[in-house]
Amino acid sequence: MKWFKSTAFAVIIGLIFSIQFTTAQTASQREWTIFEKGVSDYKQGHYEKAAENFQLVISKLPNSPLITANYLMLAKTLYKQKQYVKSADICNEFVKKFPASSYLGNVYFLLGNNYYRLDRNTTAVMNWIKAAESSTDPKLEKMALTNVEGMIAYHLDEDDLTLLKNEADNDFAKQIVHYNIAQRYYQSGKPSKAIEELNAIINKTDKETYHHDRAVKLLARIENRPLEGGIRIAALLPLSGSNQDVGRSLLDGVKLAIKDFNAINSAKIDLVVYDYETRLSTAVEKIKEIAEDESIVAVYGPVENDAVTACAAISEYEELPVFSPTASGANLTTLSSYFIQLAPPVDARANILAKYAIDSLKLKRVATLSPIEDYFTTLTKEFCETFKENGADIPVQQWYYPGDQDFKLQFKAIKRHGLRISFADSLSKKDSTLIQAQIDSLYYTQLKHEQFLLRDTNMEVDSADIPVYAFDGLFMPIYQDDLSSLASQYAYWNIQAQLLGNEDWYNPEELKKNKNYINGLIFLSDGYLNEESWDYRQFRNRFRVELNKTPERFEFLGFDSFNFILSVIDNKSLELSRRDILRSIQNRALYKGIYSNYFVGKKRYNNAVRLLKYVYGQIIPLN
Repeated sequence: MKWFKSTAFAVIIGLIFSIQFTTAQTASQREWTIFEKGVSDYKQGHYEKAAENFQLVISKLPNSPLITANYLMLAKTLYKQKQYVKSADICNEFVKKFPASSYLGNVYFLLGNNYYRLDRNTTAVMNWIKAAESSTDPKLEKMALTNVEGMIAYHLDEDDLTLLKNEADNDFAKQIVHYNIAQRYYQSGKPSKAIEELNAIINKTDKETYHHDRAVKLLARIENRPLEGGIRIAALLPLSGSNQDVGRSLLDGVKLAIKDFNAINSAKIDLVVYDYETRLSTAVEKIKEIAEDESIVAVYGPVENDAVTACAAISEYEELPVFSPTASGANLTTLSSYFIQLAPPVDARANILAKYAIDSLKLKRVATLSPIEDYFTTLTKEFCETFKENGADIPVQQWYYPGDQDFKLQFKAIKRHGLRISFADSLSKKDSTLIQAQIDSLYYTQLKHEQFLLRDTNMEVDSADIPVYAFDGLFMPIYQDDLSSLASQYAYWNIQAQLLGNEDWYNPEELKKNKNYINGLIFLSDGYLNEESWDYRQFRNRFRVELNKTPERFEFLGFDSFNFILSVIDNKSLELSRRDILRSIQNRALYKGIYSNYFVGKKRYNNAVRLLKYVYGQIIPLN
């Protein structure tokens, strides 16, 4: 029981250090020396010697200011020696003699541990509850309540639960017992019994307490379920924090997909929503909470690569399918055999675009211009590697920092390489025997000659007025905010090459503003929105009516990606397991949504990358 071992260990270590400072100033030197020797022996595992020292103070110095600390450490030492009955006896003697001690919570906690070791589980639970109630240490209270939760959830039978309810003799104990029993019933698919336990808290105990508030919230969640026995899927999304707009938009699309599904199927979907507040630590806490609820068959989310990385690792351990609609990092599926990447990963995107450039566009020589940022460096690296593996050439690569607005140096460098390559190409056609050193020497001679001819003009050798035809293509992935400035500067520098881009080029309004600069642009995307299609118009109009706003990319993404998950659930899926949904998704054929398509296969990532072309003011799908 790892939940028990970790808490017990933490309490022991914490107490050893805290006890040494709380009473030292009022104890005599002799008393302190004996106690310190006992603690030292305890730390080193010399438990018999430690017990002798603690017992010496208790028997010979009963009025010592350190008497309570010695009682507690003696009980702990006996516990370490697996003398659980004797340790419990010392604890009970402590409770009778020192009911006002600041160590009372620690003693109750240890007493609970002893009874747990003696298989007196209900008694252990009641003592942990007393520990939480009497402790002034929030950490100890949390550990005690964690033990209570674990014991009620996994180790007690119905008779034990009844006994616990009878033994709970105050509002604090009643609330904890009834709440944890309610959680157990709820997670095991018995919501009616859970509601009964929660009403016992809400109607019969003090309302101004933390657990009363938790009971109210859990009751609201249960009563909002579409159908008892429904298929439960968790939505782990950032509904607050810096990414809340993405999380809320995805959730709106998901809810509409569920509404459609539940309207026509006898199997119903119960969505359990968790907000991880755009915080990695909260995402980890939430997915652990979700994993403990065995009635939940899958998780939709999270959205960021770092949160997905952490949650994917947990999903492997918990055997819990996790579907991220947006994470695009490379190699995420290697973290867990239970992780499904619904967004095409960055390396897959790059490979598909590079292969299209080679196989369909027949490009042989491409330059690149990219931002210096993890996603873009990975995208560019994968594109170049695939391009080179197929016998093509990447003669020049340029980079810029996020936030840059002037790309003159980068375009000039590309242009100079292009002019040099064009010169070399022309020489090679005339004399294929020339070696590189000869070509370089001739180029510098030609360059000086051209500079001499242009000495009386304002034109430079690498002037924007001079077109460059050396490259078949220019791969230029961008931040969407840079679209206008890069489009205009690309046109200004007169690089006559097929322009290739990433998904951030998919901004119809900005493309329209810059259509004279980038006609013929080909870019990859996770989807394509045909605003003339009947499916698009129907969804848009329904969305406007039901949510009073117009859907945008993430609403469509939420709708499509969740419908892909729902597509493997039918009216025979009432007993769907976590393994069932994972296996079914991997065997699912290509799914076509309104905006995005999905095909994951055995690799467990979406390989349905869209390639789009912007030509004469229109976006045209190429695949």
